[in-house]
Amino acid sequence: SGLDPGLERRIVALLRRHDPRRVSHPETLALAQRIRDEVRAGGRGGAVAPPPAPPPTALIAREADVARVGTLLERERLLTLTGPGGVGKTRLALQVAHERSAAFADGVCWVELAPVPDPALVADTVADALGVRAQAGRSLPASVADALRGRDLLLVLDNGEHVEEGVSDLCVHLLRDAPGVRVLVTARGRLAVPGERVLRVAPLPVPQEGADPGTLPDSAAVRLFAERARAVRPEFALTSRNAPLVASVCRRLDGLPLAIELAAARMGVVGLEEIHARLGDSLRLLAGGPRTAPARHRTLRA
Repeated sequence: SGLDPGLERRIVALLRRHDPRRVSHPETLALAQRIRDEVRAGGRGGAVAPPPAPPPTALIAREADVARVGTLLERERLLTLTGPGGVGKTRLALQVAHERSAAFADGVCWVELAPVPDPALVADTVADALGVRAQAGRSLPASVADALRGRDLLLVLDNGEHVEEGVSDLCVHLLRDAPGVRVLVTARGRLAVPGERVLRVAPLPVPQEGADPGTLPDSAAVRLFAERARAVRPEFALTSRNAPLVASVCRRLDGLPLAIELAAARMGVVGLEEIHARLGDSLRLLAGGPRTAPARHRTLRA
């Protein structure tokens, strides 16, 4: 009552994430301390910028993965999504960030690490995103952790495999000094940081060769191809004649969502039979992704 509306929303979000019937006495005291700090600060510090908007296309056949990641983030401080390039780690993290942002009083901060050339610059990049400056006598990772102490935030570090050392160093500080922060990382491998939980993102399941054509439209990989093909060729529809060929394309692409999407995008210029025939040189064929997408998502080679 009488609180600034923004501060009130932040406190309500904190309370929603803590069921007093389930937390221990020390945890209750810690929560009370955080609310008191919020009141004393007058709600300053605000919410960070939201994550990028998801693409207009629907996320297909990942509902269970989104739910599982969300559940893990409720109890894990550091969760790393691993898997090969093109498997959909970024898209999954983006969906989770949007669906779970209301659960964090300070929202979500999304940091894209693909352009970062050196592990030593990871903390600088995150600090810039958060508006944090280095403290005298403190390293930048330590300064970031200090600035986030008492904040209730989801920090997403996307594409961290090439700067793994810098990501690991920052996460060690956050896990130790910023107990209200949860970190979601996407990378091709684990960070090997104490307290890390790893979830491998699998390719989409593909139909077995010789599967009943009537069951093929239910396949996640086939559904993805058909959906993306209709975006460039609206009249495209799965039939008993073309569904086995679509299934074969998906098998040859190992169920990788990015590869399937790039193959479907070629339907705007060539036919399904030609796509299937040319998959022997998939790195050359699978190009032409959306110009608004990151460069690594425009071609399979990238």
